[in-house]
Amino acid sequence: MQNRYILSLLVFLFIIFQHSVAQTDAEYKKRVEEVRKEVWGWNIPAFNNRTIPAALANESGVVIARHQEIKAISKTKFKFLVITAAKYKEIYFTNTYREMVKINDKATLEEFSEFSYQKSKRLAKFFSRNLKGRVTILGIRIIKPDGTIKEIDVNEEVMIKNDNDEKQSKVAVSGLEVGDIIDYFVSRQEEEAVGYRTEPYLFIFGDDKPIMHYSVHCEVGATCAVEYRAMNGAPEFKVKKDADGDNILDAEYQNIPKSPVDLWMSSARQLPILRLNIRVGGPRKIKRKEGEVYRNQPYQQIIEDVKVDMKEDFYGSQLGLVAEGLSGEIKSMIKRMRRQDDLPKDSLPYYIYYAFRYIAFYKVDANDKINVGLERNYQAPNKKKFLLLLSLILDKLGINNEIILATSVYGPDTKQVMLADDFEYIIKTTKNTPVYMSAEGVFTNCNYIPAEYEGQQNPTVVVKGFTKSSIRLDDEAMQNIGKSSAKQNVQTENLKVSVSDNMEELKIARKTVLKGQMRQGAQRHLLLFEDYYEEERKALGVKESFMEEFADSRKNRSLADEYTAAFAKARSEWKDRFISEISGEFDTKPKDVTSYKIDNMGLRHTKPDFIYSTQFTIEGWIKRGGNNYIVDMGKLIGGQLQLKPEQLERSVDIYMACARTFEYIISFEIPQGYKAEGLDKLAVNTTNQAGSFIADAKQEGNTIKLKITKIYNSAFERADKWPKLIEILNAANDFQSKKILLRKG
Repeated sequence: MQNRYILSLLVFLFIIFQHSVAQTDAEYKKRVEEVRKEVWGWNIPAFNNRTIPAALANESGVVIARHQEIKAISKTKFKFLVITAAKYKEIYFTNTYREMVKINDKATLEEFSEFSYQKSKRLAKFFSRNLKGRVTILGIRIIKPDGTIKEIDVNEEVMIKNDNDEKQSKVAVSGLEVGDIIDYFVSRQEEEAVGYRTEPYLFIFGDDKPIMHYSVHCEVGATCAVEYRAMNGAPEFKVKKDADGDNILDAEYQNIPKSPVDLWMSSARQLPILRLNIRVGGPRKIKRKEGEVYRNQPYQQIIEDVKVDMKEDFYGSQLGLVAEGLSGEIKSMIKRMRRQDDLPKDSLPYYIYYAFRYIAFYKVDANDKINVGLERNYQAPNKKKFLLLLSLILDKLGINNEIILATSVYGPDTKQVMLADDFEYIIKTTKNTPVYMSAEGVFTNCNYIPAEYEGQQNPTVVVKGFTKSSIRLDDEAMQNIGKSSAKQNVQTENLKVSVSDNMEELKIARKTVLKGQMRQGAQRHLLLFEDYYEEERKALGVKESFMEEFADSRKNRSLADEYTAAFAKARSEWKDRFISEISGEFDTKPKDVTSYKIDNMGLRHTKPDFIYSTQFTIEGWIKRGGNNYIVDMGKLIGGQLQLKPEQLERSVDIYMACARTFEYIISFEIPQGYKAEGLDKLAVNTTNQAGSFIADAKQEGNTIKLKITKIYNSAFERADKWPKLIEILNAANDFQSKKILLRKG
């Protein structure tokens, strides 16, 4: 559906705010008509083309023309929005994205049959309700093979959400058929206060469809500075100034082949991309000169910007003062812990990390909003402030450390960064065996590095000293972050399977063990705050729980009752989480889940594996055939990635989440009075340079023993290894269709 497609466009359309001036329908409709007339009237020859080359005739869809136009100009030049003047200078932004696509089959027809979009969204509450914001305008036309043009009435929309803060709509594209061309645009208009930090624009010259022509046009007012970077062979902007001194930037690219953007790619590393950042004038430490265009700045300049950001965070959030206070609190926790247990000095970095994580995510204050459900599990900190503060605390407690400026494999590498935000922080202690610290969320272990930062070479910054009110930073040498292996990132499924008495269901007792990079998603989905809070509190030697504190307090006694009720509600909904997890793993909803529990939470590096057990029944995997039964044994390994025909050919390198191993250890109990046939067909051995899929089967008494292992050797493979990966994927899919016969006799 086009819902997904419009969401993907938000990669191009930076997050912007709602213009919330009360306007009449007539004013809005007038503005919409002006925008439509403007966009449909663009003098861009590519949009007058109606034919595609014969070489593209068999493609599911073809982007005939794509154009994006950005304007960041002063109020006096802005054409559409009429907003009450403010006492400070404003810049108006428009971001208009237009695309014309030939519909060649039902898959592309389905993709464009409906549009969902955010019509308006109010700016953050602390801004004036009568000033800032954005408006989104949508236009859709169908061009028939005979040249007839039909414009869709987008006013015939269905409101998904309609309140004072936000309006969301969906529009059906009635009359669209295979063979048609859809021509649509999304225009977002907004107003920004001077000094607001804008988000960068991405112009990605690649898609899952071939693009015949892609052009970009930007007009940026003389009060703004412009930064851009051309990546991976993208065309450079052609830059000129107009009569008012505004910068005009244009770029175009033609005949762009399709790419498997939804399958194991890193667009930021593999596709031609232009990144553009507009810095609005105003007070800012990271200063660029108004009216200037900064092309492909050296990464060393961005590192200097990072250090400025660090200092702004330090001073703005008073991190020196906070570090003083938290260091004292953690030092007291360490003293209490040493009375209870021998705490070796080399374990101090670990204890400090877990104590800080506890304070940030686990500790509950009487003034906190009660939040004990899934939402709490998905909390993530401001990673940079979290780790900068942790670095200061470590330094205060005598642990020397440095901050690695890490780049994600799904973002630009160090040499192609454009903004300070392109870097994330990872802490590395510098004495004895290095200990790494990251800030992915509630369940991040000490000495854990997220997979996306593995294998990168990155610069480092070290805090050379700080007080409550000052900080000194310095550069250090480049650091190589290591890679985890397939042996470290493992999902093991132990399944004991039997047939129900009525011979209509499989009964499955399952124990799942998740190691390394395989762990965190399931932890977030399945753990209960009540349980992991208690485990960490005790591990850190915190004597009294917040529930006990509240119960002993006359002022907060009622809060203990409220939390008790909230815990009970979360636990009552826990089973649904396991049902969802089982359904996702096996591509089938269980008939019933009779047992579920957490065996090990995996909260610490000392016991890092996340282990849980479930018992459930599944219908449809055993079928009667006369007096015999057929069992879908292959389905016990869960859903497998199935390639589309167009994905079989690949010319770009492969970026997977991580090197990883999947193990399935299955015991199947043969029902009394039956014999199993077809075990020999379960044996598989596909092994090559990219990995392996191996299945062994044997019978011991009345039990079938199966061991299946699927391994991806590396997170990254060159394109020439794609046929090898296909061999592994095909072997897994073939095995999933394997069956055995239970013959009566």
